[in-house]
Amino acid sequence: MRLLLLFSRKGPGALLLSGVVASAVMFVVATGAKADYSDYGLASVGASLSTVQAGAHPDFTSTFELKTNPASPADSNGLHEPYARTRDIMVSLPPGLTGNPNAVGQCTTLQLTTAFDAEGGGCPLDSQVGIAVISLYNVHTLTEPVYNMAAPSGDTVARLGFLATTLPNYINVSVRSESDYGLTATLEGVPANEKLVSAATTLWAVPGATSHDTERLTPREAYLETKSESPPRSFGLAPAPFMTNPTSCGEHQQVDFATDSYQLPGQFSEASAPLPEITGCGLVAFDPSLSVAPTSTEAASPSGLDAVLSLPQDETVGGRATSQLRHATVALPKGVTLASGAADGLEACSAEQVRLETRLPAACPGGSKIGSAEFDVPALARVLHGEIYQRTPRKGDLFGVWLVADELGVHVKIPGEVHADQNTGQLTTVFNGTAQARGNPQVPLRELRLHFKGGPRGVLATPSSCGIYQTHYEFAPWSGGATVSGDTPMTIDRSCNTGGFSPKLSGGTVNPAAGSFSALITSLTRESGEENVSGLDVTLPPGLLARLAGVPLCTGSAAQSGNCPAGSQIGTVTVASGPGPSPLWIPQPGKDPTVVYLGGPYGSAPYSLVVKVPAQAGPFDLGTVITRAGIYVDPETTQVTVRSDPLPQILEGVPISYRTIRVDVDKADFALNPTSCETMAIRAQVNSDSGASASPRSRFRAGGCGELGFRPRLALKLRGKTRRGGHPSLRATLTMPRRGANIRGARVALPHSEFLDQAHINTVCTRVQFVAEQCPAGSVYGSARAFTPLLDQPLEGPVYLRSSSHELPDLVADLRGQIHVVLAGRIDSINGGIRTTFTGVPDAPVGKFVLSMKGGAKGLLVNSRDLCKHADRATAAFTGQNGKIHNFRPRLRDGCRGRSREGSR
Repeated sequence: MRLLLLFSRKGPGALLLSGVVASAVMFVVATGAKADYSDYGLASVGASLSTVQAGAHPDFTSTFELKTNPASPADSNGLHEPYARTRDIMVSLPPGLTGNPNAVGQCTTLQLTTAFDAEGGGCPLDSQVGIAVISLYNVHTLTEPVYNMAAPSGDTVARLGFLATTLPNYINVSVRSESDYGLTATLEGVPANEKLVSAATTLWAVPGATSHDTERLTPREAYLETKSESPPRSFGLAPAPFMTNPTSCGEHQQVDFATDSYQLPGQFSEASAPLPEITGCGLVAFDPSLSVAPTSTEAASPSGLDAVLSLPQDETVGGRATSQLRHATVALPKGVTLASGAADGLEACSAEQVRLETRLPAACPGGSKIGSAEFDVPALARVLHGEIYQRTPRKGDLFGVWLVADELGVHVKIPGEVHADQNTGQLTTVFNGTAQARGNPQVPLRELRLHFKGGPRGVLATPSSCGIYQTHYEFAPWSGGATVSGDTPMTIDRSCNTGGFSPKLSGGTVNPAAGSFSALITSLTRESGEENVSGLDVTLPPGLLARLAGVPLCTGSAAQSGNCPAGSQIGTVTVASGPGPSPLWIPQPGKDPTVVYLGGPYGSAPYSLVVKVPAQAGPFDLGTVITRAGIYVDPETTQVTVRSDPLPQILEGVPISYRTIRVDVDKADFALNPTSCETMAIRAQVNSDSGASASPRSRFRAGGCGELGFRPRLALKLRGKTRRGGHPSLRATLTMPRRGANIRGARVALPHSEFLDQAHINTVCTRVQFVAEQCPAGSVYGSARAFTPLLDQPLEGPVYLRSSSHELPDLVADLRGQIHVVLAGRIDSINGGIRTTFTGVPDAPVGKFVLSMKGGAKGLLVNSRDLCKHADRATAAFTGQNGKIHNFRPRLRDGCRGRSREGSR
């Protein structure tokens, strides 16, 4: 991009001192017929090119004439006096019409101002780039040499200079960075004693051409000797093109003029002169090439990127300029994606901060810089250095960039759009320039070098496997010719041994004291380069439960949106994503927090988790991710398994490579430790995005079980007939003291007064029927209720006789409510009596358990004697989860109500 020629900057004020003094005198002294300053303005303007061939090197001539007062006396040249004295003149060239100040020599301010000195003064011949024919009122018409001057600092990219009479005039050339990147030449502060009437300036296509040898005037020849030609003088340098035509054809071109006066400063008169349309774009070459290389060739790692765009330029006198680049599209290989770790601490730069469409330097935050740029433009004295900034995200353009340079009087601000494929994450970058410029700047460019930052927080992630990957590019020229497309390779050849799937699991309670409440933490980690996590189940150890009572559930649309009641929150989640040693951690400081809510039924699960993760990092807000996980309770062990939905793998085109998933369940008095201190484990079943699976475990063990008490109480009551042969009903009520160990096993043997009447065992539910929940009504022989502090409501359900592998059927309580629990007891006979044994009782706190068995025709018990004649006791043996044993003989209450009993004394 050859941001060449015409930028604006005021010339040194000291050189205009004589003009300022003359201006002051002008306001005091009358000048003949009174003029109306408001009549000041441009009478006519004109512009021409010596050739309209695209990319060719033309002589460019611009002319203007000011309005004059016909009532003023005519001078010797027949000119009338202008209505006011000219202060500033601006000439704006169409985009693409450029000049190259580096093709010729330079003249210094000292050399120009000493042009009339006897010795050593004047500008070098090789710095003359054209001539200016100037008409001043009451001064003969001057043909002055125009020189290529050393440009001052600031917004001036080039400067031209000439002497009008003996006074220096400087034309500062600036780039219209605020609009179309065309060039504007500004002569600011015309000496006020010069009554300018008209001027015609010609800039030469090739200043070193021999055809200009007789036009190489000196200022002394031009003014004192009133010459318009000089003796033949050699240029002194090898000829090189100075002016170059645009490489865009078929578009309207014009040169815009504006001027104001000292009498009415700031009130500009404006006019435009058409230029003929540029033709012959088909003869203009366009042969760009691109090379792309990651800063890291390691697979599955964070990386930067180095890209070099080359546009060979024909800078010969007889050649034509290469077409400028209008549009650029670069698609990185599949597998090269955005690295989420780069967003950590990243800021963004808005259009206001970059100062788009202004000539002001960008003021982007330092934290928004993601790379650097170098522009090699033939017209600039050196390589132009710039930066790449992250643009403020907007809908449909989250990852855009600014390509910025603020040096050498140039203010490049080119927006780039970075599109991430929603399914694959493949990145496509498009540079189409600004709307006003209708494309990228029409400036000759030899080379553009872009460097995106690498390191642990590099902006990109390399593919997960080694190989050669192709970047596809498409470049469209301003000439309207065919788009050039191609592919350029990049190589990934280090740390190729990626893949595999062996995630690690850690977890436990913060305070593992048996039977106490504590925060619960589980964390799954995966190494960079391994296959990604796509889903997981976590199974807690038996007895590690939660108190659901009193916790409002998040259900319905609230669960779908994550807008759950605050009381439903039971914890938070922390997620790390991205390759390499510095992944991105969510939530980020200052961003919305993550939340884990207790949800209602989900699928076949009685409860669920609603995990709400705002995907916010740096300047990006990718929305809120809601993930549901069913909470399943094993009906026989009450062991809890949390089974997640498939985890999102990509969000707004950004892959989510899970490195850590940590869930903190920290609601007060929610997670409850088991009362068993056996060594157990938290287990996970983890699936990868390619179908692999892993089963990591984390050791878990509660402590302090021996300090827990264990003293269950059992009350047994018979109702109904008490005579021998009667079939009474039975009500067994078990109560447990609070904060003690839970029951692991129980064995209760009834006294010899009660036998099992096998003749009453009629219908038995098969195991198949039980699993299918299709037990016949006749298999119900009682009911049960269980009260637990973990639930709001008791569990209750029928008691079945279910087929067993033993001689007698099992006694099974099918308890339902907020969860489903199955208690199975083995029935057998001991010493002719009936005994029921429950083994593997869930490690869950139960304050009260009531078992009611039917009597009469459905009674399984039969009296072997008259109950009122004897006081009977059962034999009970209970084992706690902490290993403690409690044996006792509860009295069998029979409803005799004080009737005399034989042997009761």
